[in-house]
Amino acid sequence: MKNTYLKFFAWAFAAISLAGCASSNASYVDSGGPRTVISTNKINMADWNSASAALVNDLLSSGVLERFKQPVRMSVGRITNRTSQPVDTDMLTKQICIALNNSGKVVAMSTDGASKELAEYQAFKSGGQVAAPQISMTGKIVEDRESNDDVREVTYVFMLDINSGGVIVWSGQKQITKQSQKSVFGF
Repeated sequence: MKNTYLKFFAWAFAAISLAGCASSNASYVDSGGPRTVISTNKINMADWNSASAALVNDLLSSGVLERFKQPVRMSVGRITNRTSQPVDTDMLTKQICIALNNSGKVVAMSTDGASKELAEYQAFKSGGQVAAPQISMTGKIVEDRESNDDVREVTYVFMLDINSGGVIVWSGQKQITKQSQKSVFGF
């Protein structure tokens, strides 16, 4: 009988403990807005938004695109990830392509096989050739991690190059630094 009570109380305690960990207070927040969760362990939506907006604004205000017939045809090359975590670099390149396409100054060329096939067919039907890109976009994402006493800091550096004819015609970078305090327990 005593064993039954102990088992009951153990199960009841476990159920109450687990219920206390669950949260039903979920709510929507603006992606990348001030209420999103910030972590030094990964690149989050606010980082992608900030980096892409800064790089696009820098490129559009540089005047380099005015050197080319508008809209400039752009291919998207490799964005190298040199961080300690796997990241989907399309989070950066897609946002940049959307903003540049919406500016009317750039059209990003598709890398999709079906799109390429359609372009080749249309060129063949019209007796022309598939238009080649005028510029290409390449880049790199690196991180620098620091720790001092109870403060952890990570800086992500988003670097972007616009290339034409084998020459870099524009370079830009955006640094995003985040800090966190280590907990009392060292976690």
